[in-house]
Amino acid sequence: MPHQIDFDSLPTGCYPLTGEAAGRGYRFNAFCHSLLVPEKRAAFAVNPEAEMQRAGLSEDEMQLAATRDWLGMVRYGVSPFLVFRLSGVLGQGLAATGAQMRGETLEQFMQTRRVTGAR
Repeated sequence: MPHQIDFDSLPTGCYPLTGEAAGRGYRFNAFCHSLLVPEKRAAFAVNPEAEMQRAGLSEDEMQLAATRDWLGMVRYGVSPFLVFRLSGVLGQGLAATGAQMRGETLEQFMQTRRVTGAR
C-alpha cells in the first residue's frame, strides 16, 4: 500500500505522529493525560520524579520532562496537546512553550503574534 505522505519531503519543523512514534510515546502520553486529575497534579508538584517513575516512564522520558524539552517530546511521540498540558502543570504558559519550541525568547516569539498581553 503506498504512503499518502512522502515523509522525505516534509517541510522543516513537521513532526508527524506516526504509528511508530505514537507507540513509543504511549506511556508518556498516558502520564501527561493523567495530569487532568487534580490529585495527580498535586502529587507531581510535590515529587515529580516519583510520579514519573510510578507512571513507568523511562530515564529518557523523565529527562525530557526534567529539561522541559518540549520539542524533543513532540519528536519522541508525545501529542502536542499533552506537551502543552505538561508545560502548563509545570507553570510555563502556552506562549513561552511555543517560543522555546521555536528556539526563541518569549519576546521574540510575541513579536510574531498578533495578540497583546499573552504570556
